[in-house]
Amino acid sequence: MNRFLTTTILACAMAMPAAAQHFDGKTVTYIIATNPGGNYDAYGRLIGRHLEGKLGADKVIFKNLPGAGHIIGANTLFASDPDGYTIGTFNTGLIYAQILQTEGVQFDLNEFSWVGKAAADLRAVALGNEAGMESFEDLLNSEATVNFAASGVGSASFNETNMLADAFDLNINIIPGYQGNEGEMAMLRGEVVGQVGSKASLQPFVDAGSGFFALVVGEAEGIPSAIDYATSDKAKSIVNLINANSNLGRLTAAPPGTPPEILEELRDAYMAVMEDPEFLAEAEKLGLPIEAARGDEVATLVQGALQQSPETVAIISAALNVEIPTIKVTSDILALNDRNKEVTFMSGDAEVMGEVSGSRTKVTINGEAAERDALAVGMNCEIEFDPAHEANEFKVLTCTGHAAMADAGETMMVSTAITGLADGNKQVTFDAMGTETMGEVSGKRTAVMVDGAEAKRDDLAVGMMCDFAYESGDEIEFKSVTCVSAADVMMVSTEIMGLNDRNKEVTFMADGGEMMGEVSGSRTMLMIDGAEAERDALAVGMMCDFEYEAGDEIEFKAVNCKSN
Repeated sequence: MNRFLTTTILACAMAMPAAAQHFDGKTVTYIIATNPGGNYDAYGRLIGRHLEGKLGADKVIFKNLPGAGHIIGANTLFASDPDGYTIGTFNTGLIYAQILQTEGVQFDLNEFSWVGKAAADLRAVALGNEAGMESFEDLLNSEATVNFAASGVGSASFNETNMLADAFDLNINIIPGYQGNEGEMAMLRGEVVGQVGSKASLQPFVDAGSGFFALVVGEAEGIPSAIDYATSDKAKSIVNLINANSNLGRLTAAPPGTPPEILEELRDAYMAVMEDPEFLAEAEKLGLPIEAARGDEVATLVQGALQQSPETVAIISAALNVEIPTIKVTSDILALNDRNKEVTFMSGDAEVMGEVSGSRTKVTINGEAAERDALAVGMNCEIEFDPAHEANEFKVLTCTGHAAMADAGETMMVSTAITGLADGNKQVTFDAMGTETMGEVSGKRTAVMVDGAEAKRDDLAVGMMCDFAYESGDEIEFKSVTCVSAADVMMVSTEIMGLNDRNKEVTFMADGGEMMGEVSGSRTMLMIDGAEAERDALAVGMMCDFEYEAGDEIEFKAVNCKSN
């Protein structure tokens, strides 16, 4: 009998999914990035209690880690072991914190292993009965400065109160630091007149007859909508952004790097909780709306929320009175121009053009350092750029992939040098995606420009750098050919004054002034004492002959030096 039971138990254990065995009899810690009390705590504890059974865990324990507008709790979760035994919840104000690169943020929302979300989180403005106001118009027209409660600096409550105040020019003084339902208590005591927060969280306060909803960001029956008061483009942008982010409510995440099979078990258990009748009944009794989504959908929503246009980031920065940071986005390269110096990409829903600096932009392709001429249309890149720079100069371009192959008939844009000319310059040979290609310049249909002026094909010359536009296909006829004539080649003999970036950047004297040029690892011919050398052999004080094309950014064609 004992042998039969043992065999049966082993067979059942072998039939269990690996992730299910992973949680069997274990303790799961659920981090809640706020104080006990309030709806974040209520959602977290309700979900965690029901997750215990769905996971087969021995127990789920709750760990409240308030502070810095949920940043402390999120930092702790991000740094936890990715074993599935630690999960957590925090508010969507961290989206703004990451966009604005708030001090203290040690996480990347894109890297969390998203388990799911429990609800949308409609934002509302609630006014207490002690406010002496009866409508949002009274708040709009208030000549006296009135106090508003908010959670910690950096929280959704704090950020969105500031943003709505900027959108509608509200005469309010924001007092941060209220946790849980402390803001409602402050309204009851008359310390503050109102607060911006989750409609669901504020609903019990309103239902108790202690105040009313003056405004909602979105749509709710019987409550004025913020968009109806948004008369400027700035106000409309702010209202629409807050409304979009409200779809990401009551999130649950695991640390980055959680193994896929364990993450899927967490997601399965989470969605089983969201559909459990007992759970739904408890949620309704507690006044906690449920509008669930699985973690893979949440990951897509979070990525979209973080991808904002430079104009939107400027609006958020101005509303929160912080300096515009660099912007980080992920996008395919849509177009390349000016020898790959100009890159077109998507930032939010806007098509943006940025500039690759030959000396200041760090370019990485497929894990290896690269030059900008290795970039190709269709590559997917993690991009960090400076929106305050007039050309949106890139700090970092980290790309993967290869040049996109175009469908027949699709318009291609290629920036490269003319490598050959034939048949009275009608036939032009150039490099396209690493392949020597030949195209035809039509005397009637091809628009030719050289140095910014209309030109004829007989003005073309081998070596010219050109932007070629043409439809892909077996036979190429250019739509346009836009070229610059070869730059003047400069020759300077002088000492190396300084070296930076592992000798890639060389400071030297030319035309009576200090200049900086770049030594390319692949294109610059470097000689020291008559022998070929690597750039790490260069040293300050060496006498060198520098050959380069004149221009704003210098890349040496040749550097010929003598050691000291």
